[in-house]
Amino acid sequence: MIPKDVLRAFDNLCYPDKPLVWVATCSEDEPHLVPVCFVKALNDGRLLIGNVFIKRTERNIESNPRVAVGVAFKREGWDGYLLKGRAEVLREGESFESFKREVLDRSGGKRELSSALLVDVEEVYSLAPKKGKKRVV
Repeated sequence: MIPKDVLRAFDNLCYPDKPLVWVATCSEDEPHLVPVCFVKALNDGRLLIGNVFIKRTERNIESNPRVAVGVAFKREGWDGYLLKGRAEVLREGESFESFKREVLDRSGGKRELSSALLVDVEEVYSLAPKKGKKRVV
């Protein structure tokens, strides 16, 4: 189970007033990193990430579902989280359609999702600059 403070860091991140989230994928021979603006933490501990432009990320996930997702932000000092897990690409279904409407509304009609990445989180790490153990889950 993902701790609530970690989920809050990712919940309803949405352009233009929230930090970017970074998604890392890898094909058979090449890593890829992309910033994303639309992220929603689901109640079951998974992340839903909106895809407007990220075609290579989709292709990579279809051949290798392993992903890393990171966010960094400043509170009293720098903080953040790295989540590792498996993703699948959604292009239909109630979760996708609901998120698509939410993104369209929040972006003032400027961004429409072509798909969403559903990430089943398996590991969580703190990115806070400190000594010691970094793994949270």
